[in-house]
Amino acid sequence: MIPRALRRLLVLVVVFLQMAGQASAVEITRYAWEYPRVTGVTGADEMIEQLQEEVQKILDAGRLSPMRVYYADIATAEEYWMYLEPGRTITTLAWSYPYLTASQQAGVRSYVAAELASSTHAPWATYPVPPTTGTRRELHPLERVTYRGFSFGASRPTVHTIYGLWLYGFRSGDWGTIQAKWSSIKSMYSSRAAQGDIYGTMGAHVAMARLAERFGDSATRTAALSNLQTQLDTGVNFVTIESRASSKYWSDMYEARRSGGVYQGWMFLNLSPEIGRYLADHVSAATLARNDSGKAKYPVWWLRQAPYFCRWTGDEGVGIPTEMMGMVMPVERWVAQASASTLRDYLRSGPISIGDCYWLESLVQAIEATGTLAWVDVRGLPSPPTGVKIIR
Repeated sequence: MIPRALRRLLVLVVVFLQMAGQASAVEITRYAWEYPRVTGVTGADEMIEQLQEEVQKILDAGRLSPMRVYYADIATAEEYWMYLEPGRTITTLAWSYPYLTASQQAGVRSYVAAELASSTHAPWATYPVPPTTGTRRELHPLERVTYRGFSFGASRPTVHTIYGLWLYGFRSGDWGTIQAKWSSIKSMYSSRAAQGDIYGTMGAHVAMARLAERFGDSATRTAALSNLQTQLDTGVNFVTIESRASSKYWSDMYEARRSGGVYQGWMFLNLSPEIGRYLADHVSAATLARNDSGKAKYPVWWLRQAPYFCRWTGDEGVGIPTEMMGMVMPVERWVAQASASTLRDYLRSGPISIGDCYWLESLVQAIEATGTLAWVDVRGLPSPPTGVKIIR
C-alpha cells in the first residue's frame, strides 16, 4: 500500500513530466526536409489511365473558374463555391505530373507558366478568384451563374498553395518557371505566413524552406524554418488548432445551427504529407478520433455528392461536397496509413467537375499507395526524384 503522501508526490511528478514534454520543442528536421519518395508503383494502370483522362480535361479547358456547389433549397440565394484559391489547380497538376504522358507533361508545363502569368489565377493574386472568370468546371450546364456578395469563404486561408509550387518544381524539374516568380512568392509568403497556423496550411512553411534552399535564399530559409518550428510546437495541442479553424477561417461551419450538418475536419483540408507525418508522430489520437467521427457520420463519405441530409452548402441541403474527401483522404493516407486496397476502394466514385482537385489528389495518393514508400531528404534527391514512375 503506497502512503498517501507518496502517491501525491508521484502524481505531481507525472504532471510535471507531462508539462515538460508539452513545453519541449518538436524536432522539425524530418518534417522540413524529408519527402515520401515512392518506388515500384504496380497494379495501378487503370487509376493512372483515369488520372490522365481527367488531367486532359483540364488541359483542354484551359484556365478554370471556381466551382459552383449548391445542394440546398435556395439555389438563387445561397452562394457556395469551391476552388476559389488562386493557383489551387497547380497543386493538383504537380501531384499528377509523374503519371502523365510526355505530351501531357509538356501541356502541364505550359499550363503552369500561364497560371503564374495570370493576374487572377497566380497563387499571389487576390483571393477569391472571380467565380465568372475562366472555363466553367461544372459537369452540368448552369442556368445562371449567380454571384452575390458573400461572406462565406471570405476568410479561408490560401497560403497552402505555396506547397503546390514547390511540389511542381520538385516533381517536374521545371525549377526555372518557379524561380522566375521567386520575388512574387516571397511577397505572398510574407503577407500570408500567419495563415500557416492550422494543419492543412503548415506545409507552406515546409515549401518555403525548400524553395529558399533551392534558390540560395538563406534569410527566407531561416524565417520559414522558424515559422515551422513555432507552428509545430503549438500544433501538438489539437484544441488550439481547432480554435483557430473555427474562429479565423470557418466560423460559419461552427455556428450552432449548421455545425450538426457538416464534418468539422477543416483543420485537415489541404494537408501535406509532411504535416500528416507530424500528426502521426505527435497528434495521432486526436487526429484519428476526429477522422473516425467524420467517417461514422457519413459512412459513404467517398461517394461524391453522397445524398446525406446536411447543412453544408446551405440550409436543408442534401449532398456532401468533395471537401469531405479533401479532409479525410490525407488523414487516411498519412496518419491512419490505410492499405492500398482501402484507398483504392475510396475512389469508387468520380470527380464532380473538371479539375475536382480534392478527388484527383486522392486518386494520386491511391496510385502511390501501391508502391513502396521511403522518407528521404529532398536535399539529397535529384529533381525529378528517381524511382517515381515518370512517363516519357
